[in-house]
Amino acid sequence: MKKVTVSAVLVTYNRINLLKQSIQKILNQNTEALKHLIIVDGASTDGTQAYLKTLVDDRISTVYLSKNLGGAGGFNAGIRQFYEKTTDDFVWVMDDDSMPEEDALEKLLEPIFADPMIGWCASKVVWTDKQWAKMNVPGPIDGDKKRIFDGGENILAIKHATFVSTIFKRELVEKIGLPQKEYFIWGDDIEYTERASREMSGYLVRRSIVVHASKYNANPGDIVSEKTQSRLPRYLYEYRNRLLTARRRQSVIKYIKTLGHTVLDFLKTLILPSVQYRRQKLSLIIKGTVNGFKFNPPIEYL
Repeated sequence: MKKVTVSAVLVTYNRINLLKQSIQKILNQNTEALKHLIIVDGASTDGTQAYLKTLVDDRISTVYLSKNLGGAGGFNAGIRQFYEKTTDDFVWVMDDDSMPEEDALEKLLEPIFADPMIGWCASKVVWTDKQWAKMNVPGPIDGDKKRIFDGGENILAIKHATFVSTIFKRELVEKIGLPQKEYFIWGDDIEYTERASREMSGYLVRRSIVVHASKYNANPGDIVSEKTQSRLPRYLYEYRNRLLTARRRQSVIKYIKTLGHTVLDFLKTLILPSVQYRRQKLSLIIKGTVNGFKFNPPIEYL
């Protein structure tokens, strides 16, 4: 395999126990390609910063944000650090609950060596029970999700993925800029990988396996079934961000489809029995959507 260099970017906030596990999984990759691990801490208050200062490994560097900027702000800062402070060929991005198998990075790089037109790749993300992590199922380029679940090929062309083990070429980052930090949380990865796919092709790599050690294996953006009240404010970003992502697809049909999805969520929340926190959820859908009509921050280029 051609010798290349990789920076991993790991974004964390107040999950020190998961962070410790994730760091070890990343550093223990069975390839010498990993040269840097950039850890971005979003102003954690659980002892994370003190722990990070005890780490002794030449590959580790840390970025301490002055406040929590969400996952989107963390990835924005981490990828900027990769581009400005290293000369590595690739950036590999993950959350602090991402647990890559020891050959995950090696497998992720293989298709890129085989085809120079490939600009980014995403691992297969499973939950702790080894089944697909529902919130991390990538979008196939042809829209046929059956091929994601039932297909046997190692690589499959995709149009978007999440930031649970996704790798990008340096030249691609130079072309498309940074993740949209203003998204704060939810949807920044979909927007960024769709931006990437408009420049260079991207692929799911099934043999690259990463466990997403999240508390629940929940469906993405499922406000109707949400039962944890403390998570509800996140949906404000979901409904706001999805409209900007839809506009950037430059398709009236796709934009109308996104609005239709929002209307359907509203009606389900309004009508279905046993919906918890109904009034609060309806308010969030309305407010997030209204905000989304005028939400249009510029993309940062390097």
